[in-house]
Parts: sequence; structure tokens; C-alpha cells
Amino acid sequence: MQELASINHWQIDQTTTATSAVAKIAQASYAALLWDLDTINLETTLATMMLLRPEFHHPILVWVQAPTSRQSRKLFRAKVDDVLVKTTPLEVLAALIQQRLWLYDQITLEPAPINNAHESPVNQHQIQIANWVIDKQKVSVTKDHQPVLLTKKEFQLLSYLADHQGQVLSRDQLLSGVWGYDELGSSRIVDMHIAHLRDKLEDDDQNPQHLLTVRGFGYKLI
Repeated sequence: MQELASINHWQIDQTTTATSAVAKIAQASYAALLWDLDTINLETTLATMMLLRPEFHHPILVWVQAPTSRQSRKLFRAKVDDVLVKTTPLEVLAALIQQRLWLYDQITLEPAPINNAHESPVNQHQIQIANWVIDKQKVSVTKDHQPVLLTKKEFQLLSYLADHQGQVLSRDQLLSGVWGYDELGSSRIVDMHIAHLRDKLEDDDQNPQHLLTVRGFGYKLI
């Protein structure tokens, strides 16, 4: 890695856990992510990729000593850009990263325009849970009238639960309903997002009153 950095004048930060990688990406701006699948298992990798991908609009490359077709298939479904073997020469790896960086530089992400002229009454688009208000039209959440910053997937998960208030939803149902994936074989992404929602919305995330776990079945919102 250091040789790759010195040749291309790149600054590379290294970390050893999925949690620390997510924390670093949340705290700083990175141009790309190179993920070592030989040091972090596939299930954790998939959960982390699905957590990062909606917010990380940069190349994600996974490298592994000997990728299997199953690993590659699941990684691509989790929207990684490339799965590379570790025997790839450094100069080829550098050229590939440079090409991916160039490609992402060509992409401009623009928010969809909001047409206020035909806006429906806001209360038709709001769902209230105690002191939380979920506004599906404005894609916003408030708690005690104060805005709560959620990621895109956190908002989608909360909205999905709100649409099924009082119903017990399994992790597989949530994974399929929110992410649209039913073959990744990993439901840890659901647990991670529920934990984040509790941290942001519940008064006591260790003793939630609304985002409840139904042991052995899944989750429900009351």
C-alpha cells in the first residue's frame, strides 16, 4: 500500500475493522475505498457495503487472494465497483483506480426538482409517532420539532416501518422491502440501521419505546 501511495502521490489511511472504516469515511472525505476481503468476512463486508454505498459516491474496490464466483456475485449485488485478485500488479491496480476516479468525476449528482406549485397539504404526507414526525414528501424527520439527520436508507427503513405500524417484520422482509435484496444472505445491515435509528430517535437507545425488537421474529414500530 505504501508503495502504491508513494508512486501515485496518494495519501492512504489504513484501518483494521469495518466499524473504524465506517467512522473514518463519516469523518473525512475519501476519493476511493480499497477493501481487503481476506481480513474481514463476507457477511460483515456485505453489511458494511450496503451501509456505505448509498452515501459514498466514490469507487469501492474489493480485493481478495482468490475470489469465488459466489463472493463476486454477492459483492456486485452490494454495488461494489470491482473485485480484484491480490496478484494484480501494482501498476495495473493504480491504473484501474485512476480510471475509476476519472469515471466518478464525470458523474454529477443533482437533487430532483421540487414542484411547490402542485404540493398537496403536508399533513397528508406526515406520520406521527409520539414526538417524532416523519414527512414522506419532504423526506425529513423531526423529534420535538427539531430536525433529525438521517441517511437515505435510514429514512427509507423508518418510513417502511411506519407504513406497517404495529406489525412485526422479519429482517428478511425489511431487507427485501427497503433494500430490494433477497439473495445477499446477510441481515446484519438491518440490525445496524435499527441501532442507528434508535441512537438518533429514542430517548434511551438501550431501552427503546417505539422501535422494538420482537425476539426471534424481527422488529416493529409502535
